[in-house]
Amino acid sequence: METVFPLFTNGFIDNNLNLMLGLGIGIIFGFILERGGFGTSAHIAPVFYFRSLIVPKIMVTAIITAATLIFVGSLLGYIDYSQIFIPTTYLWPYLIGGMIFGLGMVMSGWCPGTAVVGIATLKIDAIFFALGLLVGMFFYFDIYEYIIDFANSGNLGKFTIDKLVGGDIRISYLITVAASLGLLLFVIAVKKVIDNKGEN
Repeated sequence: METVFPLFTNGFIDNNLNLMLGLGIGIIFGFILERGGFGTSAHIAPVFYFRSLIVPKIMVTAIITAATLIFVGSLLGYIDYSQIFIPTTYLWPYLIGGMIFGLGMVMSGWCPGTAVVGIATLKIDAIFFALGLLVGMFFYFDIYEYIIDFANSGNLGKFTIDKLVGGDIRISYLITVAASLGLLLFVIAVKKVIDNKGEN
């Protein structure tokens, strides 16, 4: 069976069509976010206080759905797993950057994707979030030459779960599903504990 996906990497579409498909998928994704109620900051910040489970439920559903499609597609020969784009993992910059990013999400109630949706629906706080994001990016670019060693530290290459289990995509799929469900169950359990304390 001839491998089809990824379409661009395997030569089925050219660069222009690839970009157009990306734009179209992005618009559809934004529409789904808006219809799902993510065009407002009210859904993100409460997650960090374990007051809402909307975001974790949707994220876990999306992760498991995507993982399942990639897994099944690879088994059937429609997807060349080795050709899927995976960015290089830089451990220490990712940890520090993730904490800064998470702090920004708690303070603003937005992430970049939902902020774009918020801008499309003229949410003032989303516009200010996006401006802050741009300022932060330009600041990072300005100081990059001074922190280049740190920015490239902890280089783990194209690090994926299957590399931890000897390249077995079946085991890595099961680990992905189990970890995702485990995270969701943890969040649900913590929320129940907090809700029970609030009632007492």
